This record gives sequence, C-alpha cells and structure tokens, in this order.
Amino acid sequence: MEATNACLYVYVFAANAINCIYSSAQIALVMWELLKGNTLLPEMIQVWFDFGHDQVFAYLLLSASSAGTALAQNLRNGHIWIVLDHSCKDANAFCIQSDIAISLGFGAFLFLASVCLLSGFRVACFIITNSRFHL
Repeated sequence: MEATNACLYVYVFAANAINCIYSSAQIALVMWELLKGNTLLPEMIQVWFDFGHDQVFAYLLLSASSAGTALAQNLRNGHIWIVLDHSCKDANAFCIQSDIAISLGFGAFLFLASVCLLSGFRVACFIITNSRFHL
C-alpha cells in the first residue's frame, strides 16, 4: 500500500479515536454535572461549548468515513493495490474489516448527529429562556 493510501486509513483511525475520547469525556462531564448539580463551565459557555464541539467532531467523523469509503471503493475496483498484485476483488480479512470499520464510522456519525440536534435544542432553549432546560 502506498504511503498516501495508508495515511487515509490512519486518518480514519485517528478520527474515530478522537471521537471516542471526546464522547468518553462528554459522558464523564454529564455524570459530573448530574452528581454535582452544576456545569463545569458557566452555563452559557457550556451550552455553546457542547454545541460547537459536537458539530466539529461530527463533521470530522463524516469526513474520515467518506475518505475511507473512497479508498475502500478504489481498492475494490482494483484502482489501488495493497501489496504487489493484491486488491480487494477477493474477499479477504483486510477489505472486510475496513468495510466494517467504515460502516461503524457512519453509524457513529448518525448518533453524533442526533446529539448535535439535542445540543442545538439546548442552545435554542438557552437563547429563548436563558436556561438550557426548556421547562
């Protein structure tokens, strides 16, 4: 595999790892917020911080999954070769695992996109009622 092709898979891996760390940190922050009853940052900053970071990491995940999809499609069509004369025309473990990883990346994007909708709702509630809760 050429170095540029390997870089695309490194990008897919790194984006998924970054999103995993971000999601874990968000879970920890929400647990801390539930236990302590207040946010780590002032409420206005916390709402915009969550919304902005959810957007950025969702787009990062979509970008990485799209790049991985393009590379996997080129491997499957035989435009790129992994080692000497081997492409993904045959069903081998690398090609199947890369397809599964990319599919899971798109699935993670769908969940993160739904979180973006919820954080957008919290921003709208904060703008309207000066509280992140609509009640």
